[in-house]
Amino acid sequence: MLGDYLVFNNVTFPNPITPKRTSKTLENVAQSESGTDLVCVIRPSKNSWNFNFNLSPAKRDILEALCEEESVSMTYMGKSYTVRVRDFQEQLVEGSEWLSSTEGLFTCSVKVTEF
Repeated sequence: MLGDYLVFNNVTFPNPITPKRTSKTLENVAQSESGTDLVCVIRPSKNSWNFNFNLSPAKRDILEALCEEESVSMTYMGKSYTVRVRDFQEQLVEGSEWLSSTEGLFTCSVKVTEF
């Protein structure tokens, strides 16, 4: 475990299962009369992530509430970002409803986009 590997709004989450990061350059492209591309880079390297977690009901509720926030502070692998968290999905882990210590375990996923 890497300790404070992933933190949303000062709440530490467990390491995500197979996190996926995408970095995209945002640009406007037009063509001149001679057919030359005229490129205006708006923003280089805008990051987005897809995270999947195995969570307890308490952490699941926190993650779901983050999806309703306008912006969230995220620290991931030692770097800080201002992000939005959206597209919450959950699935009950098969057989976990029989656990006596919790009300089941959940596999949850979210999409995180850097501002």
